[in-house]
Amino acid sequence: MPVRPARPRLDPHVEFQRHALLSIIAIAFVTSVVTLGVALTLGWNVGDRLGLTILTLKNAALLAWLLWRREQGHAVAVGIVYFVTLAATGLWKFHDALLVQQAANGLGHYSYWLPLAYLVPFLVFRPAWALGSTLTVFAALLGMGVAFWVSPVIPEATKTAHVALLVQMYLTHVTFLSFLALHDVLLRRYVRTVQQARSEALLANLDALTGLPNRRQLLTWLGEHVPVQTDAPLSVILFDLDHFKRVNDTFGHDVGDDVLRATAAVMGGALRRETPFGRWGGEEFLVVLPGADVAHAQAVAERVRSALASGPMTRAGRVTASFGVTQAQPGESVEGVLKRADDALYAAKHAGRDQVLAA
Repeated sequence: MPVRPARPRLDPHVEFQRHALLSIIAIAFVTSVVTLGVALTLGWNVGDRLGLTILTLKNAALLAWLLWRREQGHAVAVGIVYFVTLAATGLWKFHDALLVQQAANGLGHYSYWLPLAYLVPFLVFRPAWALGSTLTVFAALLGMGVAFWVSPVIPEATKTAHVALLVQMYLTHVTFLSFLALHDVLLRRYVRTVQQARSEALLANLDALTGLPNRRQLLTWLGEHVPVQTDAPLSVILFDLDHFKRVNDTFGHDVGDDVLRATAAVMGGALRRETPFGRWGGEEFLVVLPGADVAHAQAVAERVRSALASGPMTRAGRVTASFGVTQAQPGESVEGVLKRADDALYAAKHAGRDQVLAA
C-alpha cells in the first residue's frame, strides 16, 4: 500500500497514444509479412517482392524502436517516420497509377491503404499539425485527380470510366478525415476529464500542507484492514507533537507549518517505504501497520520518536511527540481501535510526554 507520492502516472493521452501506435505498427508488420509470403508463393514480380521486403523491414524496425524506447518523444518520432514513409509511398504509387500508367490498371491496389496515412498524425501530432499534415496529403491526392481529369493526353473515355471511382475514393477520404478530427476532439476532452478527476481524487486524499495522506485516506486504509483481519495482526500508532501550541504562539504559524512538514519528512525516513502513514489532523499523525503485533508497533513508534527527538527541527528547535500504540482485536470496529490508540496517546502525555505507551 503506497503512502509516499507515487511515480507520476503517464499522461492518459500519452498512454493511449503509445498503445494505439504500437497496435497499428504491429498489425502493419503482420500484414506486410503475410503479404510478402503470398508474393513469394505466387511469384509476384521482383519489384513488388522487393518493395514488400523493404516495407516489412521498416515496420519491424519501427516496432522494435517503439518497444525498446517507451518515452513520449520516441513515440512521436516513430509516428513521424511512419507517417512520412507511408504518405510518401502512397502518393508516389497513386501518382504512378493515375498519371504515369493513366489508370490502365485502375487506381492500383495500394490506393486501398491510403487512408492509413491519416491515422498516425491524429495519434502523435498536436491537433493543428495533425489536421494540417493530413489535409496536405489529401490535397496532394486531390491535385493528382484534377491533373488526371484535365490532362490532354489521357483519353476522355478513360477519364469517364474512372470518374465515379475517384469521386468515391475522395468522399471516403473526406469521411475518414472528418471522423478522425471529431474523434481527436472528443478524445482530448475525455482525457482532460480523466486528468481532472485524477487530480481531484489525489487532492481529496492528500494533506495540502505536508503532502501526506490525510484523514480520509487513513480511514479508507483502516476500513480495508480492520474488519477483515483474521490471523494476521494489525496495529496502529497515533502520535501528537508535544507543546505544539507553544511553538505556534512563540514562533508563529509559519514555523509551526515548517515543523509539521519536517515531521512528515522524519516519518518518511524512519518508516519503511510500504508503511501506510499520514496526517490525522492538527499536530496528530497516524501510522497503520498491517501484519504487526503490538510489540513490533511499539518498536516502530520508538524509532519514530527517537528520530523526532534527536535534533533541532527548524527554528523551533527540538520537538518531541507522545505516542499511543494499540493492536486491533478480532471483530473490533475502526472507531474502537482508534479510541484505544487515542487513550494510550493521552496516557503518554500525562506520564510526562516524549514516550510510547500501548493500550
